Amino acid sequence: MKKFAIISLFIGIGAICSAQIVLNPNIAIKPIATLSITQVVTKDSTTSVTIKIANAKGMTPFTLRTRDLFIRPVSDPNGYNLIRAEKAPFAPEKHQFTSANETFEFTLIFKALPKGTKYFDLMENMPKKEFYIQGVILDPKLNEIVTRGFDCFSKADGNGALKAFIEMANADLYFEYGMAYFNIIYILTLANRIPEAKEWYKKFQDRFFYDKALLEKEMTRLGIKDKLK
Repeated sequence: MKKFAIISLFIGIGAICSAQIVLNPNIAIKPIATLSITQVVTKDSTTSVTIKIANAKGMTPFTLRTRDLFIRPVSDPNGYNLIRAEKAPFAPEKHQFTSANETFEFTLIFKALPKGTKYFDLMENMPKKEFYIQGVILDPKLNEIVTRGFDCFSKADGNGALKAFIEMANADLYFEYGMAYFNIIYILTLANRIPEAKEWYKKFQDRFFYDKALLEKEMTRLGIKDKLK
C-alpha cells in the first residue's frame, strides 16, 4: 500500500515528578514535512516543546523570524507566550544543514498550558504566519488510536487502520482537525470502497475543520476527489 500523505508519528507517555511528559505526539498541521516534536513537558509554570527537523533534499536554512511565539489549547483565544528558548535560531541567525542525514533540535519554553489540555497549537504572532504547528495531540487515548492506525497501515492491515481512524473520528467531536476523516477517505478509496468513501467525504464536508482547505487540496493532488464524483 502507499504511505499516508499526512503525518505518521508515534506516541509514548511518561511521568517524572510532577511533570507531564508526552513523547513524539501526533500533529495535524506542520510547516515542514520533516519536522516532528520529540517531547512536550508541562510543569506547574512552564510547557516546553522540543522540535526536531531532519535534513531533506532542497532544505533551506532554518530560522525563526520572531520571538513573539505562543501556544494555546486548540480554538482557545488565550495564548501562553514564549519565555525562553534553547538552541533556537532566531533571525538573523540560521541553521544551515550540511549533511544528508543531519537532524537539528531546539526547545521552546512557554508559560504553562492549562491542566487537562488535550491538544494545542504553536503559532507566530505575525500577520502572515510562516511557522506554525497545529493540532499537537497530548491526549493519550487519541494518540494511542492514531498510533494504532498508522501502525496497522504500515503492516498492510487496511481494515485495522480503518477501524482505528473511525474510532478517532468518533472519539472526540471537539478535535477540530480533519486527520481522521482524511485517512478514512484515503483508505476507503485505496480499497475501491467508493460508496463508503463518499459517505465519509460528505461527513467531512459537513463539519468544520481548521485544515479543511489543505486536506481538500491534498485529496485533489492524490486523485481522490475525482473518484468521489
